[in-house]
Amino acid sequence: SRLMATSQEMVAREAMTAYPFDRHRRLLDLGGGHGAFIKALSPACPSLELGIFDLPPVLAGATSLPARVALHPGDFFATPFPQGYDCMTLVRILHDHDDDRCMQILRSAREALPPGGRLVIAEPMAGVRGARAMGDAYFGLYLWAMNSGRPRTASEYAAMAREAGFTRSQSRRTAMPVIASVI
Repeated sequence: SRLMATSQEMVAREAMTAYPFDRHRRLLDLGGGHGAFIKALSPACPSLELGIFDLPPVLAGATSLPARVALHPGDFFATPFPQGYDCMTLVRILHDHDDDRCMQILRSAREALPPGGRLVIAEPMAGVRGARAMGDAYFGLYLWAMNSGRPRTASEYAAMAREAGFTRSQSRRTAMPVIASVI
């Protein structure tokens, strides 16, 4: 969690530049760890109600959060996602999981979101023009160490989202797509 939090500032900046989060009323960061993304988002969207869903021992390390952040302890694969949020985020989560687990996460998010709700995926992308070799080398080593997951292209994530029940997707450009692309 500490390693993820230290690199999260760059990812948060890319996601916040690519997507207008302030258009929502309530946002839940799925797998939000110690709250690095929420801490970055909070001052930019002061009226947005915020929540984090993660494992109980991980949430125990979520300190110095704004008072408006609700903590939801749970497990992607054993706990229904909290409802009542019109936006959910997956920030550097899916690439850590194999396809069957990603589909389970995506389906659970679809079930929890209301009609018209949005899921924002901010992930490092495979197949980025001009950076493919670097991305493949870095994420190949990282995912080998994690012993699960794989780098995916934006079109692979879009296809998975459709299979999970989302009706449409849109890729948003970022300045550093190998670090974080947004769908």
